[in-house]
Amino acid sequence: MSSTSDVRYGSDVMVDVLARLGIEHLAINPGATLRGLHESLVRAGKPELLLTLHENVAVGMAHGYAKATGRPMGVALHNLVGLQTGSMALFNAFLDLVPMLVVGGSGPADAARRRPWIDWIHASRDQAAQVRAYTKWDDQPASLDAAVHSLARAHAVTTAYPQAPVYVALDAGLQEDVAAGEPRNPLWSPGTALARQSTPTVADADLLPVAEALAAAERPLLLADTAGRSEAAYRALAALAERLGAGVVDLGARHNFANTHWADRTQHHHADVAEADVILAVDVRDPYFALGRTDVANRDFAWLPRPGARVFVLSGAALIERAPLDRAAAAWDRVEAVLTGDAAVALPRLAEIVAELPVPGAAARTAALRATASGPAVFRERLSRAPGGFGPARLAAETFEAVRGGPWQLAFGALYGNSRRAFDMDEFNCYLGISGGGGLGYGVPAALGAALAHRHDDTLVVDIQPDGDFLYTAQALWTAAHERLPLLVVMANNRTYNQDRMHQSEIGHQRGRDTDVAAGIDITGPDVDFATLARSQGVEGIGPVTDAAELPATLARAARIVREERRPVLVDAVMNRDRS
Repeated sequence: MSSTSDVRYGSDVMVDVLARLGIEHLAINPGATLRGLHESLVRAGKPELLLTLHENVAVGMAHGYAKATGRPMGVALHNLVGLQTGSMALFNAFLDLVPMLVVGGSGPADAARRRPWIDWIHASRDQAAQVRAYTKWDDQPASLDAAVHSLARAHAVTTAYPQAPVYVALDAGLQEDVAAGEPRNPLWSPGTALARQSTPTVADADLLPVAEALAAAERPLLLADTAGRSEAAYRALAALAERLGAGVVDLGARHNFANTHWADRTQHHHADVAEADVILAVDVRDPYFALGRTDVANRDFAWLPRPGARVFVLSGAALIERAPLDRAAAAWDRVEAVLTGDAAVALPRLAEIVAELPVPGAAARTAALRATASGPAVFRERLSRAPGGFGPARLAAETFEAVRGGPWQLAFGALYGNSRRAFDMDEFNCYLGISGGGGLGYGVPAALGAALAHRHDDTLVVDIQPDGDFLYTAQALWTAAHERLPLLVVMANNRTYNQDRMHQSEIGHQRGRDTDVAAGIDITGPDVDFATLARSQGVEGIGPVTDAAELPATLARAARIVREERRPVLVDAVMNRDRS
């Protein structure tokens, strides 16, 4: 007679499928609808189970991991309540178009098996309805065979271009039922290869007119927002700029173009858009943002391309339209053509076509761009080194000096553009960018995911972390300590919600009122002690640091601990509230 330990349950099969699909890590905040899956994960040992203290931390961690590696991570969310609390992070990940396989405990769908009250209020006939507007695909399988198929399909969908999170609700009853034999599914056959998927690209016939327009332009300009997710597109963008003698504006959703390159024109974004005669915008989140100037005071914007300018967009966003992305389609009537396809394939092909065309003005444009280039080294040299208070520019520069001695990756921390001005960003994927959806609580969880990706190499992962964003998911530090992740958190602490401070100042100015901007905005009285908060969760906390003269030694010491001991450290740096 076999022992109970020899019996295979539904959740054992589900976990085997996840491992077979190549899911190496799964972040969880536990719950009763996941108890079968949880036990199977512990028993199997893979995917590796990672405990987080909030669902947004679990999802955000998978978000950062996907951006660091290009691969999906697993997340488990407990029924309706876990899905609801993790939904903000899912929204971020969807708008950032990253792969992620999210499973949820649900049910039991068989009402006769539900515990009174709790299983009823947490069960749903359509659990994915909570997040359908910002997931690429979802399913709620009703049998174990269907669950195997659903997980395999989910993995295929999330990794296909354009990538985005998928969600599968795994019934608690199915998880806990004894598996009656092996599933009847081709995935389960020994040696069966998972299907390869082709990538949508753009036909040469559609690329050629764009190539000819760029080659004949007097002032060509290239814009990129998320093209840097692919190394092929990253390299092709540089090759295209060099062949054309064209300036490049990195719009900042992630690292797209080296700021040490002579063609970098990011600091001249609006002026260059207004002067260009041919513009190619690659993987833009929102053409209005890329090609316009925002009027904060009047909630409006100005379209910048000059009359007669030819504007082309290369993007696959239209392939995954949902309500949150409707704005991206709003400017299509203002551009000449939209090339729908994956820039990872189409941009290298465009560069090849341009390489075969005559480009009469390239040499003169290249010389002019070289003569006016001013990279991060110049920015750092011009910074004041006076003691006393410091702002974002000084903090970014000193952080770079502390980490530049070895491999690093900036997981989060734009600092109003000062990180890109101060860091030498000249390697693919050296900066992972912003959240995608603008939801607070992204920074530290995403940095955890990046640090997880680099746990076994010598890369130092850096998070220049706004204090307001941090306080949404401060419990993420516990996971950093528990997993001993190589993460340096530099708290960009201005003790306020600075973006909202700007808006409140603007509205008060418009109305001619002397309104107290601090009320409901400033995080003071009491000041948060971030170093102590870090230490309470097992992360070494240093600070607060208020004098710029202390920054170099403090940050150098913190970076050395992370790099040599491969464990997390937080430095609380209290900044001035201005953006310079």
